[in-house]
Amino acid sequence: MLEKYFSKKITNFVFCLFIERRKPSFFDEIIYNSITNTPITSTKNLILDKSSRHLIINIPNYIHITENKENIEKLKFIDVPQYKGFLVNLKNQVSTANFLQEQLSKRNQKNLRSKQKKLENNYKITHNVFFGNIEKENYVLIFKTFYSLLKNRFDQKKIHNRYLADWDNLQSNFYNKILKKEASLFVLYDNEKPIGITLNFHINDIVFSHIQAFDVDYAIYNIGDICMVNHITWCIHNNVSIFDLSMGETYYKVKWSNHHYNFYNRLYYNKNAVLDIIWVKKTSLKFKLLQYLRDKQILGKYFSLDRLLYKLNN
Repeated sequence: MLEKYFSKKITNFVFCLFIERRKPSFFDEIIYNSITNTPITSTKNLILDKSSRHLIINIPNYIHITENKENIEKLKFIDVPQYKGFLVNLKNQVSTANFLQEQLSKRNQKNLRSKQKKLENNYKITHNVFFGNIEKENYVLIFKTFYSLLKNRFDQKKIHNRYLADWDNLQSNFYNKILKKEASLFVLYDNEKPIGITLNFHINDIVFSHIQAFDVDYAIYNIGDICMVNHITWCIHNNVSIFDLSMGETYYKVKWSNHHYNFYNRLYYNKNAVLDIIWVKKTSLKFKLLQYLRDKQILGKYFSLDRLLYKLNN
């Protein structure tokens, strides 16, 4: 399903763990959510070639991993810090109201209540969480709207979205994950029309927010904030400790996250192989340079690859 994320020598850890529920065989059997000190179970091994160099990208540093020495044999590794990540830590939270008081200023709380009240006064607002059960026909209709909302939003921003080009594959693969409680759809409705949709993945006490889209016609009501409150309430009631908003610094993520972490890339190599030494030095330097450009806002603010791709595609 996600072959493009796993080449012979590159593994995207986030997709591997949260979507495929697998862990690279270079890591020990037990990995931990270090924030809650909870083991992450129900994973299968992704077998990596222990005789060859390998790159594992996008490892969140709150996921505690140790090396399986038998499986890496003579390979060594180095870590290169990358993006900042954002999550909502709900460990020991007893209610949504308490969380809002701790996380938001009085002004933001008042604004949130006002926006929600206006939305509910002007429209017939309901929400539903599909987790473990959803009719196929309803699933297809939601995903049809999901695509439209996401495309409209990114057309408005004039930014390329990598998921839209592979939408049919995305839709066909995640229905069963919802039935198996490995994924969920959070949907905010105006009557029967979805106006906010989020696709999440679940593993143990972590919910990973994968894709979200909102109807731009309701932008004045801060639909994203209202959906976030629904997520937090559901997570607290279902003993979920971590709602992971992943990488990419935005005002929305900074506003809601109470825990920042870092992603890093891990490069495995044979220290006795000249080509491996050249590869690890060249690759680590490239990642350090890219992160330096991000930190200086040269990448992201002054130059965006996704904006360039959008122009080229249109």
